[in-house]
Amino acid sequence: MSALIELKRGSGDQFFIWFMVGICAVMTAMFGFVGLTLLAEDVGIGTMLLAFALPFAGLTHYVYREAVARSFTRIAINWQTLELRLPAQRSYVPQEKIEAAIPLASIKAIECRAESFRQLGTTALQFAYSLVLEDSRRIMLGADRRFLTPYFQNAAGIISSNIKQPIRDLGLVDGSPGFLLITGASVPAWDAAPVPQEMLRKRFKDEALSWRIVLIIAGAALAIGMIARALG
Repeated sequence: MSALIELKRGSGDQFFIWFMVGICAVMTAMFGFVGLTLLAEDVGIGTMLLAFALPFAGLTHYVYREAVARSFTRIAINWQTLELRLPAQRSYVPQEKIEAAIPLASIKAIECRAESFRQLGTTALQFAYSLVLEDSRRIMLGADRRFLTPYFQNAAGIISSNIKQPIRDLGLVDGSPGFLLITGASVPAWDAAPVPQEMLRKRFKDEALSWRIVLIIAGAALAIGMIARALG
């Protein structure tokens, strides 16, 4: 084993999330500026555009927090020690912030599961990884989401190789999305029973459909913004 194995978010993922911060900020500014400009001429359209700006402002704040969290995440193996710097925002569900060094020998098991969140006819999935220690404590490493390099999966795999323990797949569980997965989301305990296999397959199909709908809505919102700007 090498003296130090350090895992940080890839530059592509870092660029993507900060790029999304910029996109959300631009959308907020565009709807807000055009809305204020048109307010004196057409109160209805101006108010509608300002109303569009509000959710984008909230989304900008959320994505910014996510970007900062990803920038500071660090998982490293230093000889026989696992070093962790894990921000609270490493999952749809808020976690305990962790900055600690634990002996590799104290890790009894590594577990993973898929977590499904359904709301307003859409489905979102994340793939969570956790460590079980000899004293029965559990450390939630974090959860990977779609369209990003599987950071926590890679970390779990490297830890698994070093402690010579396979990763236990616990299947899929249904969580509660709270408010649009922005606040109040929760998941069952890690000893909860997974959904049946046929339901698991349905969740994956529902998620694929949900992403298609999101892309259509995002494209429509961008088109509306461009048209409104042209009219202004």
